[in-house]
Amino acid sequence: MSKAGLFRSVLALGVVALIMQLSLPRAQAYDLSSLNGRYADSFSGFHPVSPRPPGVLLPISGFATVYEVGLYTFDGAGGFTARAAFNFSGGNIFNADWSLNPLFTGTYSVNADGTGTMTWPPGHRRNFVIGAGGNELKYIGTDPDTGIVVSGSMVKQ
Repeated sequence: MSKAGLFRSVLALGVVALIMQLSLPRAQAYDLSSLNGRYADSFSGFHPVSPRPPGVLLPISGFATVYEVGLYTFDGAGGFTARAAFNFSGGNIFNADWSLNPLFTGTYSVNADGTGTMTWPPGHRRNFVIGAGGNELKYIGTDPDTGIVVSGSMVKQ
């Protein structure tokens, strides 16, 4: 192979490598600013139907359903406020007139892979994953003080 042919081959390989590097999808790096603005929320879950001693597991018959819709506003810096309405066991809707505004405030953290945690007093916690480039969240939640467990999602408005 001549020097010119070798040069063309190396040049062609370099161009192919550059095209492949530019076209490969890259994982998005997430941070606190990945959650910014208003998100519509909905969850369903279970709450204990009677008080339980701390650390005591109840059988499934000891739980009833809980549903929520809400509007969460993330500040892009680790804080959020929430408006929400709840239905416990098919009864009256708590905060049906949306008058408690905000119903609660809390903090959140975000890892580079899009996982994170939301917390608010007195011990509520949600573990989430950011999806669709920051436009949605999928989460599970536990409230050790009440025994409520939930699963839901949020979509950016």
